Formats: sequence, C-alpha cells, structure tokens
Amino acid sequence: MIRSLALLGLAVSAAACGGASAATSGPAKVDIPVPDTTLAKKRAARGATRESPPSSGAAKESPFPAVKRVTLPNGLGVAVVTSRTLPVVQVRVLVRAGSGYGEPGVANATAQMLKDGGAGGLSSAELLRRVETLGANLGVSTDFDSTVLSTAVTKDNLGEALSLLSQTVRQPRFDERELKKLKSRLSDEAEDNARSSGAWTAAHVVFKELMPAKSPYATYDALPSEIAKINGASVRAFHRKFYVPKATTVVLAGDVDEATAKQLVAAHFGAWTGGAPPKVEVPDAVPPKGRRVVVCHRPKSVQSDIYLAMLGPARATPGWAHVRVANHVLGGGVASRLFSDVREQRSLAYSTRSSIVELAHGRQPILAYAGTQTAKTVQAVAGLVENVEKIAATGVHTDENATARRYLSDIFAIRMETIGSIADMVVTQDTLSLPDGYWDAYRKEVRETETVQATEAAHKTFDAKNAVLVVAGDADSIAAPLAAYGEVTVVDPEAEFKVLRTVPAKK
Repeated sequence: MIRSLALLGLAVSAAACGGASAATSGPAKVDIPVPDTTLAKKRAARGATRESPPSSGAAKESPFPAVKRVTLPNGLGVAVVTSRTLPVVQVRVLVRAGSGYGEPGVANATAQMLKDGGAGGLSSAELLRRVETLGANLGVSTDFDSTVLSTAVTKDNLGEALSLLSQTVRQPRFDERELKKLKSRLSDEAEDNARSSGAWTAAHVVFKELMPAKSPYATYDALPSEIAKINGASVRAFHRKFYVPKATTVVLAGDVDEATAKQLVAAHFGAWTGGAPPKVEVPDAVPPKGRRVVVCHRPKSVQSDIYLAMLGPARATPGWAHVRVANHVLGGGVASRLFSDVREQRSLAYSTRSSIVELAHGRQPILAYAGTQTAKTVQAVAGLVENVEKIAATGVHTDENATARRYLSDIFAIRMETIGSIADMVVTQDTLSLPDGYWDAYRKEVRETETVQATEAAHKTFDAKNAVLVVAGDADSIAAPLAAYGEVTVVDPEAEFKVLRTVPAKK
C-alpha cells in the first residue's frame, strides 16, 4: 500500500511539473439523461406483480484437491497438495499437542516460546528477521488437539523457510528472559479476560463443567496461578515429550510437487529423532444428569453471555453430516431457528447461534449461545431452552433441511477459495484423524441427508434438560430468576472462579 501511494505521488508531481499547457473547457451543453418511465407506467397500470425468484440450479462439483503423502524414515508425515496457480507455497507444521495436554498452560507457553524464545543459533529477533527477509510471517497457534506453525513463501524460498521452521520446531532455545516476559503477558491477558470478557469466562466454565476433571478438554485456558507455575523445566519437558517426528506432519500446498516436497522436507527434518507419540488419556465425557446452572459474576455488567452446552456424538460417528445439518437448522445462520426467533422475532439477543466444537477424541460439545442485555437475560435463556427442546421433540422441517444441507454443501467452494484455506483443511483432517477423501465423502453425505435423518439426529443430540447453562453477567440481577432452571452456583472469574454463593432451585 505504501509503495502504491508513493508511485501515485510521483505521477502527480510529474504532471504538475510538465510546463504550461493550453486551457481546456468542457462542452457548451451537457445533456442530462432522463429515464424512460413508459415501462414503469405500463406495469403500474397492470398492477404490481411479484415474481418468484428462479429456483436454485444443481450444486456445482468442487472436489477437494488430491493429497499426496509420504512418511519419512523417522516417522514424520508429509502431505502435499499441488497447485500451479501462483508461485507460492503454504506451509503448515502440525504437531499433535493440544492446549490441555500436560499441565494447564504449558502447551500454549511451549508453542509461543518456539517463536518468542529463538531457535538454534538465532535469537527471537534474529529468527523473525530471517523470516521477514523471505517476505513471510511466522504464525503459531494452539487449540484443543494441536499446535500449528504456519507461513507462506514463494517457491524459490521454500528451502530456506523449511530450514527456519525445522530449527524452530526441533531446536528451540527457550530463553529464560523471554519466558518470563511471555508469562507476564499471558497472566495479564488472563486477568483482563476474567475482568472484561464475558465470552471467555463463560467458555472457561463450560468446558470445566462439561468435561471430566482429568480430560485435556476440561481446560479452556490457563489461569494466572497456573501460568505462574510454568517454568523452563516444564516447557522443555513438554517439548521433549510431545514434539517428536511421529506426532508431526508437514503440509505443503501450492507450487510444489510431491518429489520436491519430499526432498526438501527430508533435507531439513530428516535428522530429527524422537520416541513414539505420547498417549494422552481422554476419559469419556458423560452428559450431566439434570441441568447445571453457573453464573460468572460480572458486577453491574449491562450485558450477558449465555451458553447452553450439551454433548453430541463423537466426531467419527456414522451420520455425522446429519448432526451438522440438524445443528445448522437450530442455529447455523440467518435462516436458523435461533436467529429467526430469539433475535429477529422476539428481539431477545443481539447475537445468537449454535456451534459444534470439533475434538479429536470423544463426544463433541454443542453450544447454543446468546449475547443479550442484562434486562433480557432470563428471557433469552428461555428462548434458547425452548428452541432446543422444540427441535429435539418435533425434529426438522423439510424446507429447513433443504436450506441447511444446501448451505453446508455449497460453502465448500468458499472454504477452498485459497490454497492457504486448503492447507488448513488438510491440517484439520489430520488433527481429527480423518482419512483422505473425507471432505468429498462428507459433502456427499450432507447433500443426501434426508429430513428424517436430520430429525433423528436432532432427537438424539439436543437435550436442554441434561445440559450445562452458563451465564456471564451481573449475578445480583440474574442469579435469582435463573433458579427457575436449577440450582445456581455463582462464581467470581476475577478470583479464579471461586464460588461466591448458591441459589436454591425454584420448585
């Protein structure tokens, strides 16, 4: 953008300094076009008629690109998607080490220190400077089941990019001074979230309440006291245990073929050694018996964040597409029931939706959400509960099913709009242990989902009576009336979710 403005400035200067020229003038007369209203008058005389929009045509095929795979002798996986559209390669290094693996906060701190702590003989500043000389950025993210390093480079710089990524993943320096600064930042962020983010506080409680205590998914984010326990030894131990070749896949998508990808990855990652991937115990999540209600107290807050959390089937369950269609009908978009009823018809929320958190193991959390004003909190909760109970009882209508499956099928073309998005979808596929060809099979299943199948999924999946209801808002205003939904536990997010009081359920 700066370069474009500079070039424009030069062009203007050249024109201004080009010497005197003859004055110019426009035409003596300008004819202003007058719209022809004859057709409009004829239509008005006949009477206004509304024509139905044309029916949607058949969905165009947009198959997922072929993924070529190689496994190096050390166990590291290489996934390649070739696209010659641009001389660019998207690179993802997937390590199967999620945010809840190990002690709380250690996985995220380890991931951040890969970039912030330097690697090999490079300090953090030197590492990032080297990355920038390639015209690239280095991204690091951690979710429930994985840590991903990402970058994009021109094909000529792919070898050097892989060299830097290899050093970052294999030889992190874990500089103690940088770790201290990182812990301070993470602690400040956690304190700020506890104080100012209703969505963060509610989500923290949702996963703690919905998942077994020893599940890696019970930790949504680390608290300040947990961050304080992280040290160089714990970070190094986590890296040594989880960052091994057999738990890692390098994804290359773009202007690179399988042979070149294998050669380059082997040259930079082939000497990496490590043991077998660590086995993480994930106890089965069991739906709550009855409804648990928790209020995250935010004194004098003018708004509330509401989550009604349930447990759906495991990700690998046959008929997963039917669950997706049913969930989309409930709260997947502007045509969904939650949007149409809770937001539009009753004006009880400024934002509402239903989403599924996809996990690599066990049952999947389904979260019906509403963001609303404090004064409308109880009514918004009622709206969520009523819609969940209704779809569970009566199922999905034929027109709803058609709309949902069409949207979920056709959105694939948009999801695959860039080669970077395709690389990310390969990462998601591998994180969830889904086979190659899955995305096309899933899309086909979505297209073929019948109303009776979506209805059956709704019957089995949605259960507002055996769920976790979490509301982040002013407990002094909302806790007592929420007792209509069960005993209310009031917690203080700023005191690391210490229980403040309970409000007995209303009979």
